[in-house]
Amino acid sequence: MTAPEVQSLLLRVLAAGGDTRLGRGRHYFAEAVIAASPPQNRPTHRQIMEAVWSLIGQGLAYIDYSQPAAENWSLYLTEPGRAAASDEEVTPDDPGGYLRRLILEIPELTPLVKSYAEEALLAYNARLYRASAVMLGVASESAVLEVAVALAGAMTDTEAKPYLETINGRKQNFVAKFELFAQKLRSKKSLLPEDLVDGLDLTLNAVADLLRVSRNDAGHPTGRGIDRDDCFIHLRMFVRYARKLYSLKVSLQNAAEA
Repeated sequence: MTAPEVQSLLLRVLAAGGDTRLGRGRHYFAEAVIAASPPQNRPTHRQIMEAVWSLIGQGLAYIDYSQPAAENWSLYLTEPGRAAASDEEVTPDDPGGYLRRLILEIPELTPLVKSYAEEALLAYNARLYRASAVMLGVASESAVLEVAVALAGAMTDTEAKPYLETINGRKQNFVAKFELFAQKLRSKKSLLPEDLVDGLDLTLNAVADLLRVSRNDAGHPTGRGIDRDDCFIHLRMFVRYARKLYSLKVSLQNAAEA
């Protein structure tokens, strides 16, 4: 069981209530966590202890040490922790659940984009918000470039050649690549399903907004900070627009094969 999966499990157990005493000699909370995990994939006591301190470090849980006997000290969720445990939407405060939803909702997600998104998530949970924004920007750029290459398959050779020279140009500014991609994509709306056309501008604007934050506010030494709320919102948005981007990629590939 991975560290994000263990943390996700702890959030669920804490939200369910029950005996959350950390114990001494008998680890009540750890026993509850192990009992709630699948028999074939149970966390070790060390993984549970590491996840406990991870939750505390992120401000999602705290230790109630009001009892005089240390074995009766208990672990409880903070208000942000309760929100993370009960949130039905994808939330970066539950990294295990976030990654599960990301993979489940976007099965076409490539390992490269997933790796950058995972680094953004880990940086967020370590409270490195500028680093998180930059990594999420890289993940978004990678996803956009994949769709941009797929778009070339729906063009004539005459149109595709200069387009791909720009998209694949190593020295070409990404903003120029994105603007060209967006312009060409809008011109190919007739090839796309209606549900993708309806939200096309919204998707492109969301990506453009994140790229602006990750490149201008976080990616350059401007001194401007990125706060937790901005990172939280952008990580949530990433799942939604990445799903749209990969739906676009599949639709364009199908149109090119037709």
